[in-house]
Amino acid sequence: TGLESKLHILHADVIKTQIPYFDICVSNTPYQISSPLVFKLLAHRPMFRHALLMFQREFALRLVAKPGDALYCRLSVNTQLLARVSHIMKVGRNNFRPPPKVESSVVRIEPRNPPPPVNFLEWD
Repeated sequence: TGLESKLHILHADVIKTQIPYFDICVSNTPYQISSPLVFKLLAHRPMFRHALLMFQREFALRLVAKPGDALYCRLSVNTQLLARVSHIMKVGRNNFRPPPKVESSVVRIEPRNPPPPVNFLEWD
């Protein structure tokens, strides 16, 4: 179809792997690496256009939380400093076999371009 060169599937430990250039990232993320993955993606250069990522619902809601929300936290501030983050959809546990113990959500992350002048080495 001529589209083969436009799709690259990376099957690796994304936290330990040097990620090549990409335009769009789609991931059903292992929930235990959610935060490290978000910040690895946001530090990636050149910047990507956007990422669609599935996370545990509570983590997703923390990403998109606004000041004054109960779930607003350091994760919300840091992520929203570097990107526009939006909640796309809820994914119920009954959509998986076997069903997990938690609910999930899909989030869209679009890096701010240009990025704010932040020294990533100061982050923990």
